[in-house]
Amino acid sequence: MKVICLGAHILDILGRPVPDIPPGQGRRVLDEIRITAAGTAGGTAVDLAKLGAEVVSIGPVGDDVTGRLLLDLLAGHGVDVRHMARRPGLATPATMLPIRPNGERPALHAPGAMATLTAADVDPDLVAAADVLHIGGPDVLGDFTRDALPDLLRFAAAHGTVVSMDLLSVGRPELVDLLRPAWEQTGYLLPNDDQIRGVTGRDDVVDAAGVARAAGVGTVIVTTGADGCVIVDEDGVRRIPAFEVPVVDTTGCGDAFTAGFLVGLGSGRALPDAARLGTAAAALVAQGLGSDAGIVDLPSTLAFGAVA
Repeated sequence: MKVICLGAHILDILGRPVPDIPPGQGRRVLDEIRITAAGTAGGTAVDLAKLGAEVVSIGPVGDDVTGRLLLDLLAGHGVDVRHMARRPGLATPATMLPIRPNGERPALHAPGAMATLTAADVDPDLVAAADVLHIGGPDVLGDFTRDALPDLLRFAAAHGTVVSMDLLSVGRPELVDLLRPAWEQTGYLLPNDDQIRGVTGRDDVVDAAGVARAAGVGTVIVTTGADGCVIVDEDGVRRIPAFEVPVVDTTGCGDAFTAGFLVGLGSGRALPDAARLGTAAAALVAQGLGSDAGIVDLPSTLAFGAVA
């Protein structure tokens, strides 16, 4: 299975547990600090590679130390980073995450070069040869989403490449108009509940998913944290429960869900079964620190999902 992960690639610096930020120059001693490759494209790329997919990453990074570290981390997991867009003089997108004892993850984010992607950064031959083009974070990619993404997704559809999409920010209702031309070519939209509510302005996730489907999305799968996920498509509404696990950190759970779902779909599983593989991958990630935690490979993820 060949997958292109295009969009947000972020270096995460995480520490846990952080009950509070000490005042002044106060100090807290943590159990662990980690640095990981993350983002709705980068984190998904890592998990896809762990699950056995052949993955190419495309996204903007700076020419700084942070960028070199991010590329090394991606490559270390088997992701092809030769097509990443280097931006001289700009900073690589990065986030500090002080993880609370209950696993919640407030974020301190510096977008850096995030919004500088252009059509010239994407090789159409790669898109035509891929099984899946996953767009991670079109809501944070600046002019690319309006000026280049719709044509890119039409090209993908014309060459039989499946298009999936996730969001990075909670978003605003006016984003629907920006995303509509891309959604017309999107087979699978995979936001979390806060994101789909924020983008559509609808409180009910099924109603919110209906807004996206009315804009052209084929299938909307909304992840809902400890409640699992909700599938909304032409066959109606189906709910897939989450696995009960001890939660260390929820960073990257959505990316893991996407990776597991896409691998399940690519291996011929029915939609609900592919979503169950996604929930298994997310549950594994939730038990460790960082978006690259938990998942080892496809066999162990399948085994976990079978017995959890």
